[in-house]
Amino acid sequence: MTVSKHAPLTFDDCQLGATFRSPERVVTQDDIERFAHLTGDHNPVHIDPEFARRTPFRGCIAHGMLVQSLAAGMMWQSGLFEGTVVAVQGVRGEFVAPVRPDDTIAAEISVHARDPEPAPRRGWIEWQVAVRNQRGEVCYQSSWKLLMHRRPPTSVS
Repeated sequence: MTVSKHAPLTFDDCQLGATFRSPERVVTQDDIERFAHLTGDHNPVHIDPEFARRTPFRGCIAHGMLVQSLAAGMMWQSGLFEGTVVAVQGVRGEFVAPVRPDDTIAAEISVHARDPEPAPRRGWIEWQVAVRNQRGEVCYQSSWKLLMHRRPPTSVS
């Protein structure tokens, strides 16, 4: 699937290999500067264009953790997780290529593994997430393990 807004998924709806795409988002220099202010990470490669031009990146880039945070937001905005995620056990990620100001990014979200534990009302889903820029290049790839609600049992009348 590649549409950008989806109905929420329960554990039972998550089929191995199913892939979804989030809405797109433009990353601005203002986003990067606000993230630097919020976190206190004022590395000049993110916020000083003159300094950043002299680096191997040849310009300002977004903080890796900003890209990871935006991935979480895009996953939520996809609609897949509204009211269905109980907890996040862990996120393992890799920053593959820089995200630059004015890049348009979106997340591809795929069901990678299912574990019916810990209880009849919920189970673990491992999601593979790839954030791609407007050129289709992967900038960030990760695995997210989420505890998700199951569908409520249907009552028989």
